[in-house]
Amino acid sequence: MDLRCIPGEGLGNTFLLALEGDVVRAGVALPDLASRACGADYDGLLILGAGAPGGPPRLRVVNRDGSDGGTCLNGLRVAALHSGEPRGEFEMGGRLIAWEDRGGGWIELHLRAEDLPQEIPARSLELAGGLRGVPVPFWNPHCVVPVEDLDGLDLQAVAASAAAHTEVFPDGVNLEAITARPEGGLRARVYERGVGETRACGSGAVAIALLAWSDRAPSALVVEMPGGPLALAPAPPGRGGLLLAGPASIGAAVVVEL
Repeated sequence: MDLRCIPGEGLGNTFLLALEGDVVRAGVALPDLASRACGADYDGLLILGAGAPGGPPRLRVVNRDGSDGGTCLNGLRVAALHSGEPRGEFEMGGRLIAWEDRGGGWIELHLRAEDLPQEIPARSLELAGGLRGVPVPFWNPHCVVPVEDLDGLDLQAVAASAAAHTEVFPDGVNLEAITARPEGGLRARVYERGVGETRACGSGAVAIALLAWSDRAPSALVVEMPGGPLALAPAPPGRGGLLLAGPASIGAAVVVEL
């Protein structure tokens, strides 16, 4: 059995995008399907479906280890670019996320105010290497860790020590290590549950921004990851919520042999 897919990339996160009907016809359980299709080359399998009657298309992501990827904002931008439309909306992880094509491969997402945490609990966790991480309750579980030496950090060890706090992260955790950029904003490295270190994480960038804004008025912020920059800003008055913009790309269709 074969599966027709569109390869895509969002800030270094690599995906295969498949239509729900094709996934059903493949007749393979989703965890096994994602593992076999993605292999070591792709971070996850995006599945695009029709959604509820009268509602927007539904998008889900399965990590390459077969686990549920929750809400993936880099993957959502790939799906938006694939649609060929100037703007639209997806339902993902039980939430509605509007998007707009800003040109040049840049897709801007609008995250609604009601879908964002109202505050970040004042707590931190002791992690490997004497570091401390802050849990950020944003959709997928996140732990943001300020560090001095980002490049020399043993990210896997720090992520493992965060995941060991099962009383806080019973379903695993995405860890974002951050440090200041000389030109302003923040640099980050990400270790995602079910995947390992990746070149970027859209929801991780949002978690970083929410923590940065927790003790000051929100303002435009650039979070630079190995895959490139994401621009975050509070949405204009009247819309509320948060805007996230970043690049995405798609390739020609491929047939994956299962």
